Amino acid sequence: MILLFEPWNLGDAFIAASVARLAPERFILACNSRWHEVLTLASESSLNMLPLDLPYVWRTDKKFFSLGDAASTPSAFISDTNKISEVISIRGDIRDWVAAQRLFRDLPFNFTGWIPFCARKISLVDLPFKHGYLAVRNRYRAWAAAAGIPFSKLESAYALHPEKKENAPVLIHVGAQWRSKQYPNVAELAQLLSSTGNRVEILAGPSDPLPDRILAEMVQRPGWRELVEKLRTARYVVTNDSGPMHLAAYLGCRTLALSRCSNISEWLPPAVTALSSRSAPRGYRPKPEYWSDQVLPGWPSPSEVAAIIESEVQGTILTDNQIIKGFEKP
Repeated sequence: MILLFEPWNLGDAFIAASVARLAPERFILACNSRWHEVLTLASESSLNMLPLDLPYVWRTDKKFFSLGDAASTPSAFISDTNKISEVISIRGDIRDWVAAQRLFRDLPFNFTGWIPFCARKISLVDLPFKHGYLAVRNRYRAWAAAAGIPFSKLESAYALHPEKKENAPVLIHVGAQWRSKQYPNVAELAQLLSSTGNRVEILAGPSDPLPDRILAEMVQRPGWRELVEKLRTARYVVTNDSGPMHLAAYLGCRTLALSRCSNISEWLPPAVTALSSRSAPRGYRPKPEYWSDQVLPGWPSPSEVAAIIESEVQGTILTDNQIIKGFEKP
């Protein structure tokens, strides 16, 4: 079996799970145990998973190169070590490489993504990507290539579910780890969609801050099980570039992802439409405000967002340079 080494955020875990679910008898997904419940619910218990809780992945209290709980509870790995033939990762993060070497000493490693990781951290390395001379690598394609899976097979697993009932809601999920990634015009968008006959529900994670003019009583904060159920029955889902975007795509929801401070092409799931700010970066490096709680201007307007939702619900296709439909051909 091949172990997919992905200790980071919810979205990262779902990108790796896009490969793991294609052949659970061949792949083991090692990811943070915090995400196991929602991964199990979304995959209907079909994934083969191991806990991988490493301290350096969190926003605060980072402990670089510490194995944390993963070092003190190696029994989760020992029972599966004899089954694992290789450990793979697409991140190119030296911390992941060191942790994997310490946890799986006798196994071969296939770690890709060194150039994208360096480009994300170093502006000089990012220059050819920023100016369009080199294409930014999509992470879904990267995982498929690393695992030896045809991308077409992964893409087919993201086919949209049949149309939902007419009275099914449009869900707007406002969650994001950083405020800079959060769409600030949710109130205006919800009002506009409601005025055209849509039933709109606003969702957030348990501790997510809320955008301006969105009061606590206007928002639902469902647990994992309820969130998965809501997404499965939604007519349309609007998200930031965030974990809920990857979850909605994984469930086959018709999804629109809004992006401002990073290049959505790197993260875009199959079958998801993306609407980016005209000033969004083209390379790997995000805007300097990416890792902040600063609310950024320059997002797509609520009318632009509503127009895409209406066009897709009605089965039409808009042609605009801002809209990314699926993937660019490599």
